[in-house]
Amino acid sequence: MQLTKLEISGFKSFAKKTELIFKNGITGILGPNGCGKSNIADAFRFVLGEQNARALRGKRIDDFIFGGTEKRKPLSYCEVSMYFDNSDGLLASPFSEVVVTRRAFRSGESEYSINKTPARLRDIRELFRDTGIGKDGYSIIGQGRVSEILSDRSDDRREVFEEAAGVMKYRARKEEAERKLQATAKNILRLEDILRELESRLEPLRLQSEKAAEYFRLREELRELEINLFLYQYDKSNERLQQLRGVARQLSDEIPAALAEEEAYAAGCAKEEELERSLSAAISETSRTLIELSASVEGSAGNEKLIHERIDALTADIARRQAEITRIRERETADGERSSQLAEEINLKKASEDALEAALETAEAGFAELSGSINAAEEKLEAQKQSMMDYMNRLADTKSRISRLGAMRESIRKQTASLAQELIEAEVEGRHLDEEYAEAQADKEALLKHKAEFETARQAAIDEINALNVNALSAAKAIRRAEDEISAGKSRLKVLEEMRRAHEGYYASVRRLLNDAQRSAELKKRMHGVVAELLSVPQEYERAVESALGSALQNIVVPTEHDAKYLINYLREHDYGRATLLPVSAMRARLLTDEEKNCFRGIDGCFGIASELVRFSPEYGSVFENLLGRTVIVRDIDTGILISRRAKSAFRIATLKGDILNPGGSMTGGSLQKREFSLLGREREIEELAEGRKAAESRLAELRNAEAECSKALQEANAKAAADADELRKLDVRLASLTEKADIVQKYIQKNVERIKQIAEEQQRLADAETDINAECASAEAAANGIDLGSSANGQDIKNTQLELANLRSALQAANDEISALRIRHTAANRERISAENELKRLNAELADAETRRNAETIAIEAAERDCRQLNDELGSVSCGLSESRAELNALNEELRRLESERAARLNALDELRSKHEQVSLRLSELRERLHRNELATNKAQSELDNMNERIWRDYELTYDNALSFRRDIAVTQAHLRTDELRKELKSLGDVNTSAIEDYRELNERFQSLNAQCGDLRQAEADLNELIAKLTETMEKEFCEQFSLIRQNFTATFSELFNGGHAELVLSDKSDVLNCNIDIIAQPPGKKLQLLSLLSGGEQALTAIALLFAILKLKPAAFCILDEIDTSLDEANVDCFAEYLRKYSEGTQFIIITHRKGAMAVCNSLYGVSMEEKGVSTLVSARLD
Repeated sequence: MQLTKLEISGFKSFAKKTELIFKNGITGILGPNGCGKSNIADAFRFVLGEQNARALRGKRIDDFIFGGTEKRKPLSYCEVSMYFDNSDGLLASPFSEVVVTRRAFRSGESEYSINKTPARLRDIRELFRDTGIGKDGYSIIGQGRVSEILSDRSDDRREVFEEAAGVMKYRARKEEAERKLQATAKNILRLEDILRELESRLEPLRLQSEKAAEYFRLREELRELEINLFLYQYDKSNERLQQLRGVARQLSDEIPAALAEEEAYAAGCAKEEELERSLSAAISETSRTLIELSASVEGSAGNEKLIHERIDALTADIARRQAEITRIRERETADGERSSQLAEEINLKKASEDALEAALETAEAGFAELSGSINAAEEKLEAQKQSMMDYMNRLADTKSRISRLGAMRESIRKQTASLAQELIEAEVEGRHLDEEYAEAQADKEALLKHKAEFETARQAAIDEINALNVNALSAAKAIRRAEDEISAGKSRLKVLEEMRRAHEGYYASVRRLLNDAQRSAELKKRMHGVVAELLSVPQEYERAVESALGSALQNIVVPTEHDAKYLINYLREHDYGRATLLPVSAMRARLLTDEEKNCFRGIDGCFGIASELVRFSPEYGSVFENLLGRTVIVRDIDTGILISRRAKSAFRIATLKGDILNPGGSMTGGSLQKREFSLLGREREIEELAEGRKAAESRLAELRNAEAECSKALQEANAKAAADADELRKLDVRLASLTEKADIVQKYIQKNVERIKQIAEEQQRLADAETDINAECASAEAAANGIDLGSSANGQDIKNTQLELANLRSALQAANDEISALRIRHTAANRERISAENELKRLNAELADAETRRNAETIAIEAAERDCRQLNDELGSVSCGLSESRAELNALNEELRRLESERAARLNALDELRSKHEQVSLRLSELRERLHRNELATNKAQSELDNMNERIWRDYELTYDNALSFRRDIAVTQAHLRTDELRKELKSLGDVNTSAIEDYRELNERFQSLNAQCGDLRQAEADLNELIAKLTETMEKEFCEQFSLIRQNFTATFSELFNGGHAELVLSDKSDVLNCNIDIIAQPPGKKLQLLSLLSGGEQALTAIALLFAILKLKPAAFCILDEIDTSLDEANVDCFAEYLRKYSEGTQFIIITHRKGAMAVCNSLYGVSMEEKGVSTLVSARLD
């Protein structure tokens, strides 16, 4: 087998269809970074079925499809094909050329084909099994795969060894057998649980079946006796009904004569009532006129009173205004006197103001003289201060010298402080180093503690694994229970559907007719269906409606009377028996009147009329309103009794428990015979079972998902436990690192101690220099003291002058205060004078206003006197009209008394007629009451017959006519006694499972069937265990043989590539060769033997290449692709690698992606990858043979 060609179209940066032709030897693929050469290696992985997008350096499938550039549009799919020359038949295909193709679309879908024939991914992998070619095998080694294949985790590279050893197919078969074994074990466990459960049910069900047989025998005897008792009681009740109907006819004849007499008296009463109404109308009109005139008289009287009140008000207003004029005149007199006083006060205040102004001028002259004395004192003080400045300059020079010496001393002190700070820092650093050393020790102890905690966590993970195993077992049991529930529901649903199909539960005549209708189109079009099938009843009302309808549930609804006639003839011709037919065209609704509805409206516990609580097609409205329109459904019998009393037993009432209160007052109730189903509830139960089955199947799916999640969590927990073991090894490495760190810190602590000693010596030198500077400072301070004495005398003179100046300034301030006081008094006097002048002006204005108001009041008094004269004239006119109205009012009162006397006489005559009318009406009511009681008795008798019919139908599904065929001579008393005995015997049986006989037979058959299945599964479990043992033995033998050869080849190849050295492959546990770790130990020339992970990166890469060639020696692959695996090798190692590659290429095709010169030199063919157009890769080829 040889790889001949690779076709790439639309994959990543290869926008155009690109072909790579491969010959024998080594083919090199070159190109700068970013040109897309590694996309060729990705194309190989892609076509071999890689499903992980990250392994192909992407996130989604559409990342591998050419996405377009500025000049090119994106493509909708990509396609890669590999061509093989299969002349040697190595691939399991009859063709000499095999083409493997994968096409991917942006929707995420992938298509595979072999020689253009659609195939599955599984087919592709099976084609290359045990050939060394595969997405996870050693035929493709890309960047980063070296470290993955040779990592410390043995599982990452075990698959490569097993592929080379040829045991992958055995492992796949073993894993499949183990999965089947696990599934078989679960099935056995599930079946054993079911068998135990079935076995526990068998014996009780057998006893129940025997009990059911005895129940059926007693019930049949009771049925025969009750039917004959029904016939006896029915005949007696029917005789009583005929008698009542005769009495009703007699009463119906007497009522018309009494009714004629009652109508004659009613006409006389009507005539007298008409005369009385006309008199009442005249009285009403006279009363209305009287009321209007009375209202007019009252209005005139009120107007007269109002005029009197207005005259009184005007008189009072005149008196008030005259008093106001008097008050104004008194105020004018007082204001005139106050005006004279103010004129005198103004003259006095003007004289006081002039005296204060003269005193102010004298005080201002004294103030100017004091100001001159102060200026002379200030000039003297300035001369004394200049002398003081000379002393101060000399003192400043001396102090400047002292300051320089102080600066030198301060510099020394700063250096001393700096050294002290440096000493502190050194001591702090020492403490930090001590702390760091302690921290390193603490970290070491913490790491030891963490290691112990990690080991504890690992144990917890193991405990979690055990808990997950328990959860998995619980989930399996829950699944078995759910499956049993679904199975039971299916069985029940099947039984009900079969009963519906066979019309079980109906009379034989109805059932036969319905069965024939299923086969005859003529019959089917002549009937709509049975009442029970055309009616939909809420579950809570089922028992009530079923009891109310009784045998009517099996009535057949037909379109017309002609259809009913046809079906009756059909029943008679075929001798099927009798049936009740309900023609839609003839049925009339029987509804409750509004008066009857009021009897139960608003009563708690009353649900409504039965025909309004059920659902049916509108076309059958008359049928169901006839059957249920006069039936009311209530919660319990107490509520029914309350409504029945109000309605006088006029309609039927049904309770939720099935008790019936019949028209006429009879009641039917008690315990209902237990039945496996009801005609009304069967359809509902079928729907509920179908919905319950869906819910149970959904719950089963959830349980299975939970079981899968538990299995997944178990796998993750196992992986975590393995990862914890790796982490423990890493912790040991960190412990060694912390020990080395503590040693380094100890060396730094020693250096810091030496530094502290040097700082102490420098501090002593600076202390000596500071002593010399202090002596020089003392001499300069003595000279400064002498200068200070001279300046003190001059300072005393300055103080005396300053004291004199202060006294002068105090006198100046006193003079200034006196001037301010005089100015304040002058201003106050001026303000008082102006205020008095303003008040005088105000009083003059008020006197003028008072005169104006006095004149206005005088004018108002004159107007009020005119109004009083006009009102006195109007009062005379009103009094005259009031006298006339009162005379007319007396005349109307007299007419009203006459009319009322005449109306009283007519009322007496009317009362006499009404008395006679009431006597006749009473006699008529008595006749009607007797007729009503007779009707109630008739209804009661008819109701008793109906109830007996319903009871015999409800209990045995028989009508009176059907029951006649069961009649025989009985002793009534003896029959009653025997029925009581039979009921007691039936009651003593307790609850009877009527389906136990059939259930026992079905359960026994299922138990025997499942027991046989369990035996078959146990045999299958033994066969699978035997197969797994054989596969394990074969795998161990094959792996050991091939691993030994790979180890020998690896040792030799390593020495050749490294020009010396030694390497080995070691199994960590030879007793478990199929699961143990595979360790790689290498010793390059001049180094010690060590694990692969401790080698340098280049040595690891070259060791990986040595292992690759060792595997290829064992089982040469058709080709091998190396994607820049020589990147980490130096030039010398590249040459060794290239030379070995050239030697080995005689038996294997190599395709290398590289940019190393040494590797290029041994290539037979070269492909250059470039990106002339941005984003689009192109190829250039060259053959170097």
